[in-house]
Amino acid sequence: MKETAIEMKDIKYVYPDGYTALDSVNLKIVRGERVAILGPNGAGKSTLLMVANGLFTPSKGRVSVLGTPIDKDNLYRVRMKVGLVFQDPDDQLFCPTLWEDITFGPLNMGLPEEEVTRRAKDALRGVGLEGYEEKPPHHLSVGEKKKAAIAAVLALKPEILILDEPTANLDPKSRTELAKLVNSLYEEQKITLIMATHDVDFVPKIADRIYVLNKGRIVAEGPVREVFSNFEIMAEANLEPPTVTCLFSLLDERTDLIKPLPLTIEEALHKIKHLMERS
Repeated sequence: MKETAIEMKDIKYVYPDGYTALDSVNLKIVRGERVAILGPNGAGKSTLLMVANGLFTPSKGRVSVLGTPIDKDNLYRVRMKVGLVFQDPDDQLFCPTLWEDITFGPLNMGLPEEEVTRRAKDALRGVGLEGYEEKPPHHLSVGEKKKAAIAAVLALKPEILILDEPTANLDPKSRTELAKLVNSLYEEQKITLIMATHDVDFVPKIADRIYVLNKGRIVAEGPVREVFSNFEIMAEANLEPPTVTCLFSLLDERTDLIKPLPLTIEEALHKIKHLMERS
């Protein structure tokens, strides 16, 4: 049986103004999974990530990370295991140079200088930013800043990597590069990956399972294809399946030969080729 990476039981989070961001949330993510927390704006996704990292203490319920309950006695150790990349990289990059940003975390862990240097170089190499060490972060493009923020977290050697709205403000080319980067990190480092997003076209590229969050509650959970094929659940959560899935759903109403519906352009091309061969 695989080890549980993050488990939440009956989580409720209420902000000081009385707003309930999470209500009766239960989820379980095992080590080595790629999971998307999918929901519209205001669903509570970012709050859920903050609770998972220990930055927010739930008003009710229990959270455990790799079998360790999150409490004040082990909060630091838990945060070292869970790397959170914020939606806005400017919230994470604050030093004069990129090198200082990447080494900031390891230095504050009290690691030897040689280990800090090794981790920083490995992290920059892992995201394709070698040679950018002396660049001021504010001179980087949005896509480069996203990679830099990921590198800053990777230098801490987390066992779980959490990305909050990773495709926000990215152009199509940068989105494609990010998907390749995240998948390569997953394959090479065997890291547990959790992503919160409302970008339904991005999810099939980097996730295997989905939790659908709406108005602070989990309304659906399952494999990516299963969830995206449930148009009723998606509509209830104010979401739509990927664009290509919607298109082929309309085509399937006429032919009844297309299921399972494709989730990506690559799957759609394969489906079209198959249909042409049959005809």
